[in-house]
Amino acid sequence: MNQINLDVLMEISKIIYRTVHPFLGSREGGKAVGIGFGGDLTRFIDQIAEKAVVEYLKEKGLSCILIGEEGGVQKIGENPEEYLIVDAVDGTTNAVRGINFSSASLAAASKDSLEDVEAAAVINLFDGELYVAEKDKGARLDGKKITTSKASELKNSIVSIDVSSTPERLNRVIPVMKTARRVRSLGAASLEICHVASGALDAYVDLRGKIRTLDFAAAMLILRESGGVFSLLDTDEQMEIPLTELRRFSIVATASERLYSQIVSLI
Repeated sequence: MNQINLDVLMEISKIIYRTVHPFLGSREGGKAVGIGFGGDLTRFIDQIAEKAVVEYLKEKGLSCILIGEEGGVQKIGENPEEYLIVDAVDGTTNAVRGINFSSASLAAASKDSLEDVEAAAVINLFDGELYVAEKDKGARLDGKKITTSKASELKNSIVSIDVSSTPERLNRVIPVMKTARRVRSLGAASLEICHVASGALDAYVDLRGKIRTLDFAAAMLILRESGGVFSLLDTDEQMEIPLTELRRFSIVATASERLYSQIVSLI
């Protein structure tokens, strides 16, 4: 029986929410305290969130191989076999500025491979909305089943696009921006992909080549279980991706196959 199941992911999500909520929009939360696993700056809010995850696992006597944005790959417990992938604060800039769009992202896998992710949870750190999914069992938002908008025409779609920090990639995505009905850029990939899963958005595009497995592993499952399409670009491997390796990708997430095809044809 899996130790790291959906119930555990949901409980950890709520613990992270309670831990970081008092620091949202605060100077203390944004204080730089080090460098994380991926080479990005670690803020106080990132540190306390991931620390809360480790403390919970140890307190409950759970064993797993934890892959975290701050601490990297850690073996927790006596016989770690399962994998727990955690981005305890996705959208740190939003979180410390008090912009109401930041999340914690958690995924559980039986093996060290993206294709073996079996359960996922993404929680909005501002309002506590909780997206969850289990493989072949559908996706839910606060307990209610969700599906994508099924949007099939880009000209009628609302698309979120991340173009931050990489102006050299802007030309590649401009045709999508020109064709879409509306464009947004919200600053937290896992939550944006979940908004595609729930039908609030029709697509999410990130062509920067910067998004990591731990950024999207949970939201990927939630989107696919809601009927959406998720794909890594510029790679032939797709699902044969080790969870314990730090690698960066470009991604497209859409409400339908037809919409995915239209976006890819433009980039």
